[in-house]
Parts: sequence; structure tokens; C-alpha cells
Amino acid sequence: MRRGRALGIAALSTGAVVLAALGAWAIAIGPDAVGRILTHGTTTVWDHLEYPGRTTQPAPTPRPWPSTAGDEPTVTLDGSVQPVDELLAAHDALALVVVHDGSVVHEWSSPDHDPGTPSMLFSVSKSVTSLLVGAAVQDGLIGSVDDPVTRYLPELATRGFDTVTVEDALRMDTGSSYVEDDNPFGVHVEFNYTSDLESAILALSAGDQHRGEFTYRSGDNAVLGLILHRVLAPESITEYLQRRFLDPLGAGSSGRWSTDRDGGLERTWCCLALTARDLARFGELVLDDGVVDGTRLVPEGWLADSFSPAYPPERWPTSLADSPLTGYGYQWWLAGDDAVVALGKDGQYLYVDRSRDVVVVRTGTSQGGIGWVDLLAEIATTVPLGAP
Repeated sequence: MRRGRALGIAALSTGAVVLAALGAWAIAIGPDAVGRILTHGTTTVWDHLEYPGRTTQPAPTPRPWPSTAGDEPTVTLDGSVQPVDELLAAHDALALVVVHDGSVVHEWSSPDHDPGTPSMLFSVSKSVTSLLVGAAVQDGLIGSVDDPVTRYLPELATRGFDTVTVEDALRMDTGSSYVEDDNPFGVHVEFNYTSDLESAILALSAGDQHRGEFTYRSGDNAVLGLILHRVLAPESITEYLQRRFLDPLGAGSSGRWSTDRDGGLERTWCCLALTARDLARFGELVLDDGVVDGTRLVPEGWLADSFSPAYPPERWPTSLADSPLTGYGYQWWLAGDDAVVALGKDGQYLYVDRSRDVVVVRTGTSQGGIGWVDLLAEIATTVPLGAP
């Protein structure tokens, strides 16, 4: 009898602790965010099917990619030369597209993946957002990258952002309070799950790290997203993406951009879903300096500025000293002198080798336990110069 009562008291005590923890968690990131985490779990490349969002459509006149079949590329991993398709199949890839001189020269899809089905690009979305900011500058909706953020988000004037410019946000150089980690009580998790993203963004503060050492912060991109949201209204960010990029680029498939709630704000740093073939069109746009069929989609010089290193050596983290990623620009990673990379969680990559006129896209359900930047660079070098 006493043993049963003791077990009952222990169970009640445990339950009280769990409830208290859930209460503290809900206070930290919001009850809606906690509910979504408990319902859906951690983020995956299929999250766009689980959350609110806006759908993009194939272009009114889709552009089929010309195809020029070539030899299957090979890569070297752990001292062994392997056919790239075998490597992809063994390391959680969904798709690979290799484009050279405007033609698809190699393509692979997992047997379980329809190449016409979009998947989440995670932080590759940041580089697309950068192009949208460029388009907004061209359209006169954003006056200049030298404008203070507070011109568009005056609520941040009292939160240390008065000296922060749009260009600072593009370069992840705001020094904001955003911490990029998986702390369940932290701001990064809150941003990924909240249904009130605008309030979360306006609660950020900027501090002493403004123009300090490079620190990766998705929150800086979220600031850009809120600026776009306001200057575009009533047009949504997704509608602007469709009109300014997907339609002129000739997108061949539908896509989706997740929002914080129905009719809400796009999670611009993480949550655009496209097919690998349609993502490759953005790489081709980079190679063409932002011009499609004679029409300029971003200001002249925008891509040159985007790919200029924002951080001198003394501000570049020592933790990245041995990385193939050698710098950061306007929401794009730099990989040496001639290559730029958009990359996202779980192995989403848009690799553009500007000297060889090659675009390589890899999407997947995980990183697959290997580093892809060097491998994608190797794939790019297997395309013979002057081919097809």
C-alpha cells in the first residue's frame, strides 16, 4: 500500500516537472512553436508539405533544358575514384543536375524521387532572397543597400539597429542577438517554428559585434525578408519570386515557400522548395550576370557586389581556415576566386563555377556523412572546357 502511494507521488512529481518544463519552453519560444515541434518533430526536406505556405507555378512558357549527354563524372573520395551516381545513391542524395554552357550534361535522381517533385532547399533560400533584394533595388522599392534597416523597420531603431544597413544584413554583419544553434529554448528554434515571425524579428537587438568577426546568423536574412514583405505589399514575396524570376527563367515545375501561418510571412532564410532543375536556373542566371533574353533581372553590378568578399582575413573565423568556403558575400558563400555556393542543411547545394561556365546542383535528405563542396568542384572540372 505504501509502495503504491510512493509510486503515485513519484509519478505526480514527474508529471509536475514535465509540465513545468513545457511551460518554460512555451514561454521561451511560444506555445504555437512548441506545439509544432511536438507534432512534426525536427525539420526535414519535406516540411513544405506540413506547414502553411504559398505555392509557385511552372512558368507560363516553361523552358525545357537542352540536354547533351556526356560521360558520367567521377569523383575521388578517401583515395578511391568513384562514379558520381554510385556516390549519390550511397549518400542520401535526391538529385544531381550538371549544366554546362546552358545544357544539362549529366543528371541523376534517386529511384524513389520524382525529379519533378520539389524539396526544401533550406539555407539555399538565403541566396534566392539576396536576388530578390537586388530586384527590389532595381524596381525602386528599396532605395539602396546603404539605407539603414530602420528606414523600412522603424521598430528596430530602439534596438541597436540605427547604424545597421541593408548591406550589413546581406553580409550577415549586423551583430544581432540571433544565435544559430539547436537550443530548444533559443531564438533559432523559435524562428523556425513560430506562427508570429514578424514579432520575433522585431524583438532582435544589435550590439557590439556589429562589423566584428563573421558569425553566421539566419536572423539577418529574416530581417531582409521582413523588409521585402513590407516594401512589396500587397504582393507577397512568393508572388514576387514568381513574377521576377521563376516566370522569366522558365521554371518547369511547381514549388512552395513556407510561411509562419496562413497568409503570413515567408521564412526566407530556410524554407523555399524547388526542384533541382529549377534551382539550376538560378545558377545559370549567375553565369549570365543576371540577364535573361536581354532583360536584366537584377541591377548591373549586383552579382559582382554579391560575390565580393565581405570579410578581410582578420575578420574571417579561424574555424573556417581549412574550409573550401573562403568567404561570404551577399548571402552567398565564396569558394576560391571563381566559384560561388548556395548551401543548405542536409546537403542542399547550388555550386556555380564561373570560370568553367558550369552549374552543379545536389539535393538530398541528409549530408550523407561527407563534404560536398570539394566533390562538386571536382564534378565541375570533369566537364571539358568548350563542351558540349
